[in-house]
Amino acid sequence: MKLFSIFLLTGIFFLSMTVISSAQTVVGKWKRNTTKNFTLDKATGKQVPVSAEAQKQYNDAISKNGYQETLEMKADNSYISTVTTTGAVARSHEGKYTLTGKDLDMHIPLVQGQKTTITVSSLTNKEMVWDLLFMGKLVEVFYTRI
Repeated sequence: MKLFSIFLLTGIFFLSMTVISSAQTVVGKWKRNTTKNFTLDKATGKQVPVSAEAQKQYNDAISKNGYQETLEMKADNSYISTVTTTGAVARSHEGKYTLTGKDLDMHIPLVQGQKTTITVSSLTNKEMVWDLLFMGKLVEVFYTRI
């Protein structure tokens, strides 16, 4: 029985070490692949997904314009965001970011006195998902690691 306990504890130890060592990080290169839009439900005051038709119109416009975004998050807390669209010169923006728990602050200037907030709602080795609140509107942004 003691031998079984030792094996069990050893297994739990190595499993926990695997989980700890595989902790994910925002550092790396990411490609934006999906954006899910939300709207404020006036009855409940909660953010709800826009209608399927509104989401389709948004997706069609993104596709038609050839919108692509690459985001490089560096270990020194700097980032470079590069956006390209069909027929236009790529535009890059560099800045600094702060990550506290799940709160990602990319130091985006205030818009109409309101701060843009980003919460990393999901992070794996392959995908990062943001809940981005901009001017009272929620947008869920999906990035794939490249």
